[in-house]
Amino acid sequence: MKKGLKIFLIITGVFVALIAAVLIALSPVATNYVNTHGEELVGRKLSVEKLKINLLTGHVAIHHLKLYEDDGTTEFVTFDTLDVRARLLRLIGKDVYLSHITLVNPHVRLVQDGKRFNFTSLIDHFKSDSDEVDNDNDGDSKWGFYFYNIRLAGGMLYYNDVQRGSKWKIRGMDLEVPGFCIGADEQTDAGLSFQLADGGLLHVETKYNLESNDFSAALDLTDVNLAVVDPYIVDVINVKGVKGTLSAHLKAAGNMDRATEMNITGSVELNDFDLPTSRRQSVGKCDFLRVKARRVNLSDNLFDIDSIVVRGLVSRFDRFEDGTNFGRLVAKKEKTDQDEAPEHDEPAVKDDEPSKPSKPLQVIVRHLRFSDGAFAYADHTMPDEFEFPISNISIESDEVNLRGDSKARLRASLPGGGHLDANWHGNLADWKSHQDLFLRIKGLDCTKLSPYTVAYFGRPFTDGTFSFVSHNTVNNSILEGKNHIDIYKAEVGKKRRGVDTRMHVPFKSAIYVLKDKDDKILLDVPIKGNISSPEFNYSKIIWKAIGNVFVKMVASPITAIGKAAGKDNIPEFIKLDPQQRDFTSEQYHQLAELANLIRGNDNVILILEQQVLPTDDEELLRIIERRDQLALQYLTQQEGIAAEQVKVSTKMVPKLKKQGYVISSEAVNVEDGNFDFENLDTDTDDE
Repeated sequence: MKKGLKIFLIITGVFVALIAAVLIALSPVATNYVNTHGEELVGRKLSVEKLKINLLTGHVAIHHLKLYEDDGTTEFVTFDTLDVRARLLRLIGKDVYLSHITLVNPHVRLVQDGKRFNFTSLIDHFKSDSDEVDNDNDGDSKWGFYFYNIRLAGGMLYYNDVQRGSKWKIRGMDLEVPGFCIGADEQTDAGLSFQLADGGLLHVETKYNLESNDFSAALDLTDVNLAVVDPYIVDVINVKGVKGTLSAHLKAAGNMDRATEMNITGSVELNDFDLPTSRRQSVGKCDFLRVKARRVNLSDNLFDIDSIVVRGLVSRFDRFEDGTNFGRLVAKKEKTDQDEAPEHDEPAVKDDEPSKPSKPLQVIVRHLRFSDGAFAYADHTMPDEFEFPISNISIESDEVNLRGDSKARLRASLPGGGHLDANWHGNLADWKSHQDLFLRIKGLDCTKLSPYTVAYFGRPFTDGTFSFVSHNTVNNSILEGKNHIDIYKAEVGKKRRGVDTRMHVPFKSAIYVLKDKDDKILLDVPIKGNISSPEFNYSKIIWKAIGNVFVKMVASPITAIGKAAGKDNIPEFIKLDPQQRDFTSEQYHQLAELANLIRGNDNVILILEQQVLPTDDEELLRIIERRDQLALQYLTQQEGIAAEQVKVSTKMVPKLKKQGYVISSEAVNVEDGNFDFENLDTDTDDE
């Protein structure tokens, strides 16, 4: 070997040995420096078990790091290992290139007390006295950042909101990012998975291109326990918390420059949901709810829902003198000094471009299935508290469109074995223009309605079965309703003393008169009103219509019975010839029609008053008397009407224009007189 080469090799070997010695000594020196001067570096106590640095390979490994709170004893951030590999030569080309980043078992403790966090002092430590603005717009100084093979394994994140008493724990965190680039036209892929301490899994996958700002994301939530949001729910409404689990499978795609234009698809599921109140009741419960979206776009104001499935939804509505149970849910928050402090005036931001009008809201539900629901309505404002539970509620619709016609069908079970069936067709957006509702109630126990009959009429139902058919339409704000009431074996109790009734009508007498020989009541109650009128009130309209029928029933029961039976041409006068000794076939037919109406109904008395001109002619008087006897005999013997139900008499009237029988009637044992309608001025049809 030549002497020069030998010297070169010796010198090179010594140089390499010196570099190796420096590199070997670098790691323990760095470890010692961090443990000794950690508080100077970050402003808090800091310790590491081992720090490895290899400048030749660009490898840095930190083992068992601990960063403490301000008190120097409570651990703020810890981890087992942070392993990073970098390509240092890429720095020459202004590229930060990390080929490998692994963080193993990190533990992070976050504490919030109002607006201050437990990391606020760290931010303050690194904050400079003056903010410098980076005006470097030189394209040649652009740096590129490349991060590959990023992995987070295990660990836990703990969060505590001191003021709200909220505590979260996230365990089993698993993050994998194949690549993340800044300043390069490359796509970033990332995946994150972790488990919540209170139950549930979360997995997120994202793709993002930093040059185009295009992104796509997929979110999977599985059985997340809603108890984690208890402190925030309790802070807003008066409930004891929230129960249930949430699952979601959502996908979103769009551009970050136009984030509101992103399209969202997927489904959200809610299981065993419950909002219990302090009164040991629930505002609402739901066994299962799933919403599946075809497309949601906030920019277009579009919510295109493929299906909504709800099972076992239970709720109630309570009405009190001072409000409702839903009104009582709103918590009254006490004002703090901070809330009352005046806000600092901020310079107005000039908007060079006029704001674009928002697009009309579009909500489309293509399939709606609601089953096993229950709802209770309670009114605590009446003399007797009213509670009306509805069970086995089901709703089906294959066409719900906020901006067009929609259809739905409702079925439910009512108290006492009753059933409800309803069909609706209408426009939700312009509901005053067109609505069509058909409602049928069968077999409802009348006693369940007693609190209302006591409040309105002063008497309760003691027995009876109620059926009801109603067809209501709205066209250009005009409501027209046809209501048919069918009551079997209705019995009314004694008048309640000390009750200031809302309507003074002959309720008991009307019920008594309305009954036919089969103990049934058949009644048609038409209603009409302008729903745009400020004084419009549906309940007032229908109660007044019923009250009108009751009054007419007692004032002229035979006419009301005839209309209830669908006969509008009830004779009110039978014209006679002064010399007529017998009735014509037409007159006998008119008497027969009157007999058919009261036959079997002993609550009505038929009154026939023969009006004639005054006369002293004995022959004419005998003819007049004979007509009365023929009328009474025909009605009682031929038509079988009880003698006590018929009154036939003669009255001489001076200046009489026409002679004949004036037909009238009266109810037996009329009660509840005083037929006025206080404070019930409504636009209704008196038919």
